[in-house]
Amino acid sequence: MLLLLSLLCLAPVLAAWVLFRGAVAQAGPRVGELLPTRRFAAASLSGWPQGGWSLVEVISGPCAATCQRREWVLRQIRLAQGEQTEHLTRIRLQSGAAAHGPAGLLVLQAPQLARRLAAPGYFLIDPLGNQVMFYRDSDDPGAVIAEIARLMQINNAL
Repeated sequence: MLLLLSLLCLAPVLAAWVLFRGAVAQAGPRVGELLPTRRFAAASLSGWPQGGWSLVEVISGPCAATCQRREWVLRQIRLAQGEQTEHLTRIRLQSGAAAHGPAGLLVLQAPQLARRLAAPGYFLIDPLGNQVMFYRDSDDPGAVIAEIARLMQINNAL
């Protein structure tokens, strides 16, 4: 009887250990590319917004049709966040001459970084300035909106 009672008490602990060691749940499908956790290179620039999530596009030349479509997608992603809209900032890093972007777009000059980070897509940066995800221009905006909404809801304490 004592052995049975001991096994009954140890069962939850053993089950948790087995699940932790052997049967860790796999992450669901992702739209974007999960980046290694490290500080985003541009997060130390003066003018970088502190304490909020950021969608960052990097351009190294004039804003062409692809860039304009990306701006539209970033605006839609931000607006689709509902209550979380105020916690998401759109940022453009560029290497060219200072140009004003559309309303609600923060434009930062970073010639060296813009050339180095230029990619066909945009980055999601957390409130601490760490890179989180990279989304390609070809990714479905609806799926990106849902993924960012889920991420911001889970991490609402940041």
